[in-house]
Amino acid sequence: MIRLGIVWLLAAGAIGAQTPKWVPTFADEFEGKELDLAKWAPHDPWGRARPREVQAYVPGAIEVRDGMAHITARRGHARYDESDREFTSGMMTTYGSFAQMYGRFEIRCRMPVGRGLEPKFWLLPLTGEIPEIDVFDAVGSEPTKALFGNKWGDEKTERSYSGSYPVGDLSADFHVVAIEWDKEKIVWFVDGKERFRSVDGVPHQPMYLAISLAIGGLQARYPDEDTKFPAVFDIDYVRVFSH
Repeated sequence: MIRLGIVWLLAAGAIGAQTPKWVPTFADEFEGKELDLAKWAPHDPWGRARPREVQAYVPGAIEVRDGMAHITARRGHARYDESDREFTSGMMTTYGSFAQMYGRFEIRCRMPVGRGLEPKFWLLPLTGEIPEIDVFDAVGSEPTKALFGNKWGDEKTERSYSGSYPVGDLSADFHVVAIEWDKEKIVWFVDGKERFRSVDGVPHQPMYLAISLAIGGLQARYPDEDTKFPAVFDIDYVRVFSH
């Protein structure tokens, strides 16, 4: 677990030693006893589920303890998007508090395992839902595969470029996933190694951070009888840098 103060400065210095122009612009090490509401809003900015998702996003699904943020998915009824949902989970975003164009965006996290679970760290525009950069995405039925992607265009002309990479079990231990984004490309890293890049559809606007644990959806599908609840997405830290 990474701590504030000296360790954070050393980490920033280590990155700076490799790329001297990186400057920290945002960080949360989750060292307090509750979510920092000056940085994060504990709900989704749209108030509606995406295709085939079955969760209700509720603020109570997000807890901060032991130096981490925990997003917990549970079986439980809640009203969401004008319908009753049989699962609850959480989303936290920096909408209204922090957004940045270009830079390095990274998360250290551990995902839950089980069909129907989809933990995600993504970047979104200040208006609308496209473009979108998926920094870290995975489905609980395939915890050894990291998914990457970006979307651009609009609702009528949406295009995307995506890929995946086989990694160690993302549910067994913590891993650092990051992107480095500039005006020409987006490059994805897992535990410090480049694993994917895109030169198509690169956004050129500020984007805010979103971290979520969805249930169901087009990729993760509906949970089966082997999916264990509660299921927890653990986030050790989130850090952002710019040049």
